[in-house]
Amino acid sequence: MEEHGFMNITKLMHCGVYALVRKGVVVYVGKSKQPLMRIFRHVSNRGKPLGQKMFGGYTSPAQDGKGIVFDTIWFLPCMLGQMGTLEVRFIKMFMPKHNVMHNPDLRPKPVPIPIPEDIRAILKQMITITGLPPLEDRPKVYIRRML
Repeated sequence: MEEHGFMNITKLMHCGVYALVRKGVVVYVGKSKQPLMRIFRHVSNRGKPLGQKMFGGYTSPAQDGKGIVFDTIWFLPCMLGQMGTLEVRFIKMFMPKHNVMHNPDLRPKPVPIPIPEDIRAILKQMITITGLPPLEDRPKVYIRRML
């Protein structure tokens, strides 16, 4: 069939890790048990505003409220138990701009909350109790059962 221009995409029927690429740069890495369905969602949402939930209550990852723009898809079939590990590995390797969870450069930085002076004064008066005995060292109480 390949001599007629067909491509074998049977591997997309199995779980695996995929990468969305734009102009040769990986912009998103994901994993899926049903890659055909997942990639369909990405293609459907490509560059569109994502205000409402779509396709069974799940939207594609977005930046600035729009679907990811990509021109190439890479797919690596793998065993179900390997998907998470491979996804994290490739996110750390490619540092895609749409993956926030495992990409330390994109993770929001914690903002310190200023503590008002009156609460700070109360906190200074509090006592921290440490060194309590473990629960096993406390005396056991037995309750007799009435038969």
